[in-house]
This record gives sequence, C-alpha cells and structure tokens, in this order.
Amino acid sequence: MDHPSPIMSRVHSEGGHNPIPFSRPVTPTMSTAQYAFVGLGEMGKRMATNLAKSLLKENHPPLIVYNRSSDGLDAFIKWAEEKGLPERAYRVMTDLKAIAATANMVVTSLSGDDAVKEVYATLFAGQESALHEPPADGKRRNTIFVDTSTVYPTTAGALERQAASKPQRVFLACPVFGVPRAAEKAELILAMSGDYFAKKVAAHALCPAIGKKVMDLGSNPERALSFKLVGNSLELGFIELLAECFTLADQAGVGADQLVELIRHQHASPALVRYSERITKNKFDATGGFNLAGGMADAHHIRQLADSHNVPMPTIDVAHQHMISARATGGDKMDWTALVGGQRIAAGLKPFAGKTRLEKWEEHDNLS
Repeated sequence: MDHPSPIMSRVHSEGGHNPIPFSRPVTPTMSTAQYAFVGLGEMGKRMATNLAKSLLKENHPPLIVYNRSSDGLDAFIKWAEEKGLPERAYRVMTDLKAIAATANMVVTSLSGDDAVKEVYATLFAGQESALHEPPADGKRRNTIFVDTSTVYPTTAGALERQAASKPQRVFLACPVFGVPRAAEKAELILAMSGDYFAKKVAAHALCPAIGKKVMDLGSNPERALSFKLVGNSLELGFIELLAECFTLADQAGVGADQLVELIRHQHASPALVRYSERITKNKFDATGGFNLAGGMADAHHIRQLADSHNVPMPTIDVAHQHMISARATGGDKMDWTALVGGQRIAAGLKPFAGKTRLEKWEEHDNLS
C-alpha cells in the first residue's frame, strides 16, 4: 500500500509552506554528479537552461543535453545564448545510450507516451550496457531517471517496473504544472512519486533550479500522473467555462470586457485573467502557452482515466468536442484557449472573429 511519508505528513500539518517536502539527502557523491537533460522542446529548453545555470553556480560538471531532432537542438542553443547561458555550462551529446551510461541523473521532457517509451527503451539499454563494463573509478554508477512528461499513468508504472528489473537505476514520475512561461521563470510545480531516497535527491536537485515547489505523491509512480491529469482537468475546465461565459456575455450585450474586469477583481487569479484576455482578444498564438494538440492529448488521457474509475466528467467531454471543432477550423498549433472557437460555432457565430461584437455565422461564409 502507498503510504504518505512522515515528512510529507509534517509538511501538510504545517500548511504545506515548505517548497521541498524532504530533508536534504546525505549524498557527498552527488556534489559532483553528472546531470543530463533529454528533450529540448518548448518546456524542455527552458528547464534545461535553468538547470544548467544552477549546476554551473554549484560547480557541477556541464549539463549534458540531448534532443532527437537537430532543429530542436539548434533552437535550444539559440535560446541558451539569448538567456545568457555560457557554452561551458552544457555539452551536447548525440548518443542516448552513452548518456545513460554516463549520467547520475537523467531528466526527460518528451511529447507523449510513444516518445517516452521509445526514448526510455534506449536509455535503459544504455544503462544496462554500462553494468557489464568495469567502471573507470572502481565505483558502480547509480542512475536516477526523472520523467517530467505528461503521459498516461500506466505508462509511468510500466517504466518504473522496467527500471526496477535491473540494478543501479530507479525511475521517478515527475510531471510538472505550468506553461513555458512558468518554466522560463523556474516557477513550475513538480508532482513527484517513486522511490523515497531518489525523490529526496531529485527534489533538491530540481527545486528551486527549475521549479518553485515539489509535491510528494508517494511511492507509486502512477499516482503523480493521475494527479497531473486531475490538475490539468481543472485548467481545461476553467477554459471551457470561460469560453461559455464570454460567448454569453457578448451575445447578451453585457460586454466581455466587463466580465474580464469582474474576474480580475473577484477571483484575483493570474491564470484566469490570462485565459480571459486570450479569449476576448482572440490572441491564440501558443508561444509561451499550451497548444490545442497538447490540450487534446491531455483531454484524451483525462477521459480515459475518468472512464477507468467510473467518474463522469461532462465538462471535459464538452471541452474536447470544442477543441475538435477549433482544430478543424484553425489547426492544432493555436493556444488551447482557442477551444472557444468550438463554443462560438455551436452558438452560430464565427469561430475566431477579431471584433468586439462577434459576428453571426452565415451559410455563404467560408470557414477559412
């Protein structure tokens, strides 16, 4: 049975103000540990840059970075330069197996279950190959694998069991809450589950380097991913409700701008205000945010999880339908607040009209 740790219970009793719910591990060898970051997409390149900066300050070896596509790697190098990260703070490696055989901790940020399974098959193979070679310093290397991706819970469970089948390695599920903008500011929230000692090591390595808070979800890696999907369902539900309310506010003639003002003062939530402004201003550029493709993938996982536990989630069902309609008319690269386009279509309106007062849909209008 998965029991919360005594430290976790203490943090809860104190109101959860401690950003790291674990004491600092007594690991002298980790002071010179080799870290690696795999997956340099919109989230990954920001997290990797912040981690490299933190490691540089603490005199660690340069962060190993890897990306499957050369375009993503080039984008990271450009991003790192723009953010003032010196080249000595990281080194590029192109062999995943060699990375797993070299690093003490490998952090991954990947796009979906298939990518995670493929990358970890190679990483685990690399770590296993190192077991058959005598270490140069005479000491066997222990490797902690930390996956920050959003995948279905059973995917994380399978990876944890696979990791446990061989010595000198452990897998942690560590999905993160926050959009690229939060990742850039190291303001992510990390939901971590898996081996207790490995969590202590990973938590202190990654917070505050890439995140502002670590939440302990126990020893079962599937729990962190279930929690991540529940948390994402809140965000998606907020956006769906805002889409409905702003469409009604506009058509009822009360003014969407007035509703934004009410949200700003009554709820004082930066996220709700940000979503509201995107919807009312038709600003659906996903830069710094989260796109429809990712939102639809999350909705699929949320609905699958809800179905497996016999929990109806009609709001998520409707949001998923609206995302499909929005994707059909504008593509899946838009910010996920563009799901409002599906709500507008259902109300007989143009999906992405750039006017204060939305336009009625006409049969002769071209969707494009």
